[in-house]
Amino acid sequence: MLKQLITWHRRIALFCLIPFIIWTLSGLLHPAMSHFAKAPFIKSSPVKIHLSDLQSYTELQTALVQQEISELSHASLVEYNGDLYYQVREQSFNHLELHYLPLSESHENLTDIDYAQYLATKWSEQNVVDTQLITQFSATYPEINRVLPVYQIQLSNGNHVYIDTLAKRITAHNTPLRDTLSYWFKQLHTWQFAGDRHSPWRIVPMLIISIALLVMATFGLIAYSLLWSRIKSKQHTVRSFHRGTGLMLSVCLLGFSSSSTHILIDKFFVQEFRALQPSNQIATLDIRHDPVQAMRRAQGDNFQLVSIGGKIISQIVSFEKRGMRFSYWDTQQTTYDNNSFVRSILLEQLEVSGTLNHSEKIDNFGPTYGFVNKRLPVQQLSFEHAPNVLYSIELHTSYIAAIDDDWQKARSWHFGYLHKYHFLNPFGKGIRDSIVTLICLGLVFVALTGTYMYFSRTLRQRRAKQQRNLKNNELLENN
Repeated sequence: MLKQLITWHRRIALFCLIPFIIWTLSGLLHPAMSHFAKAPFIKSSPVKIHLSDLQSYTELQTALVQQEISELSHASLVEYNGDLYYQVREQSFNHLELHYLPLSESHENLTDIDYAQYLATKWSEQNVVDTQLITQFSATYPEINRVLPVYQIQLSNGNHVYIDTLAKRITAHNTPLRDTLSYWFKQLHTWQFAGDRHSPWRIVPMLIISIALLVMATFGLIAYSLLWSRIKSKQHTVRSFHRGTGLMLSVCLLGFSSSSTHILIDKFFVQEFRALQPSNQIATLDIRHDPVQAMRRAQGDNFQLVSIGGKIISQIVSFEKRGMRFSYWDTQQTTYDNNSFVRSILLEQLEVSGTLNHSEKIDNFGPTYGFVNKRLPVQQLSFEHAPNVLYSIELHTSYIAAIDDDWQKARSWHFGYLHKYHFLNPFGKGIRDSIVTLICLGLVFVALTGTYMYFSRTLRQRRAKQQRNLKNNELLENN
């Protein structure tokens, strides 16, 4: 039985050798991006509107009628070179367009690309060299960034910054080296060359190899653990190094291969909610209050026009040190709150409703809402009929940011702790990445020494067979 395990351990190892080494070494590109290609931090300051600047202005409904905008999904205030504008997103037939309507006739015309460049220049203190609208994820702007559409802006220092004008934020900031490393990481580690994220031509071959590595590591761990008392050696040979290092790192390989298998299986199930656009449809003629006056009464910093159960409300945002605080007004403060708003979104977009089991506003990434989701702040809800399903909705854009059930929670834990080693975070990111790097290099060493041993053994057996044949031929000739 043990002999069969060792035989299949060798066969599977040879089958997986090339993709395994490519996966392991390309995995090191991820910590390399974090430590050697990290772009300088850019603080994207919140867009606060001073009430003293709103003494004389055109009301939102009037501005919309003048521009012949009959329906919209978002409206808020922005500042551009000291002038104020209504930022309005018109959504029709899956086509999104952002308009900028001046609060005063004396203000200059403003386009979305102008505003993106303005934010990039203001926040980075660099000049803009080139700007491109990004509507699809790519190797340099992968799906991990979550937010689309964005503007890719090349700065005068060569870096690329990605601006989400709707939420007035930076979604990514990359150096040219990071873009290059990210491209090769996607090609070599996640096989982007083989198809899109959910393509079976990409997932199935990776899944076969991942499961094969899991089986190979299991066979090796069982066989060599049981045989260790017989095969251990005090001599420092290639064989002893392979067996000793392989036993120590086999548990790590089990973690890598099982978590990658978990992730790959998950890719067969498309998270369709991520493609949903907020269905916050607002008819211009149905606006019954002045959002600017609502913001003035609430002493807020900005507003977002929203629809709650068919009623048009001003969501007033006040920026605080720890995040954003929201209240809901029309001509006066309403009884609506974050839960009312989020439940309206879930009912309209996913037809989900019921008695609340849990509700919490999340301002920072943490155990129940990881950094991978990108969007903040969010309101998290769960319902009594499905307490294990957690919905996270971004409050100021109305996007559904995450839906986590037991499978998703297990996948996040599995990948975070056994693939990316987040349990080492208390020791610091540098120490964690150093340990992962040593493990990856150790696994490559084990693979190469095992391959050397296999071919050396095969070569010795072939030579021995040739010598036996020569001796037999000599005996036959002498006879």
